[in-house]
Amino acid sequence: MGALCTVAHVPLVHAQSSPAPKIGTPSRLRIVQSAALSGPQADVGLAFNIGAKAAFAAANAAGGIHGRLIEFISADDGYDANKAVQNTTQLLSGSEAPLALFGYTGTACTKAVMPLAKAAGVMLFAPVSSNDILQSENQPQVFFVRGTHSDEITKILTHLTTIGSQRISVFYPNDDFGQGKLALVNAFASEHKLSTPKAVPCDPKSPDFPSAAKALLQGDPQAVVHLASSQYSGRLLKELNSSGAGGPGRLLHYGISSISAADLVREANSAVHGFVIAKRVPNPRGSTAIAGDFRRALKAQQPSSKDDFSSSGFAMEGYVAARLLMKAMQNAGPKIDRATLRNAAEGLGRQEIGPFTLTYGPGKHRGSSFVELAMVREDLTIVR
Repeated sequence: MGALCTVAHVPLVHAQSSPAPKIGTPSRLRIVQSAALSGPQADVGLAFNIGAKAAFAAANAAGGIHGRLIEFISADDGYDANKAVQNTTQLLSGSEAPLALFGYTGTACTKAVMPLAKAAGVMLFAPVSSNDILQSENQPQVFFVRGTHSDEITKILTHLTTIGSQRISVFYPNDDFGQGKLALVNAFASEHKLSTPKAVPCDPKSPDFPSAAKALLQGDPQAVVHLASSQYSGRLLKELNSSGAGGPGRLLHYGISSISAADLVREANSAVHGFVIAKRVPNPRGSTAIAGDFRRALKAQQPSSKDDFSSSGFAMEGYVAARLLMKAMQNAGPKIDRATLRNAAEGLGRQEIGPFTLTYGPGKHRGSSFVELAMVREDLTIVR
């Protein structure tokens, strides 16, 4: 039985007022996504997408939800918020209305489509954003699977203080994103009576990595916390490595979950050895039942693909998020619509997915605070 998964290329259209949408067809339920399937965050968007496809395909092979197959349609926005709005407008205006929006990539794209979700009364489920402010807003249509950057920063800094790292530097883009994350680091330091970490900014419009590396080393750090993109962190690692100041045993490097190990390796190759990244889901190659289910579903979905997503945390996140969405769909009953699905998502309560615990309820739309640290090994694979 087919997975009914497609990637759409949608033009700009203008929304028009219309009667209440008819959800799906008697045989299908449509879930739609605008995601970064190309561009600077493609590793995130593509991996999440393939993990979700695997989960939906496995459910369809078992008969679907209440006898209806899931149709999963993805549109590429290239990590551009305006394009995400265009895609979503198109996806919501079709003759067959989607049941839910799902798996949008990044804070900017998620924030941009929130008004559209609210106006349409459609749930936006599992956006890939750890933004603290976004998750703290009262958005009745939005449900998060992953937790916040505060969770990640707390995990990283607690670990560093536990192993005795006192001199910490922070590499961040000098924009709203970077400044917001730097404030979280400084708040942790203040709360735990630690020295204020040395902040090393990078101008997003004109990045100067040699100067950033020099400024970082002037603080004689034991560890560097990266709040930047994979590309920027990779280029800084290359600069440090070429100066002889990088590499294992010299500096400890830790990054938040928006950093992709695959992107880092492409940018800096062996200089990535020893880099530690915060992960938001359990180990995809672990021995847990959910990890085994994920790998089997992925293999069934892409038996001859050259791309191996079995070790990707973002693919695992897409799989887990799709499983959770389908649990809410099942609980919503045979007469499912947008309102009953939203209520069913809020009523999920406590869900145990292997070692991954999520809790939802009235006014509680952030499911998990799970964070695990993973290191890039010398052979450039990930170990947890």
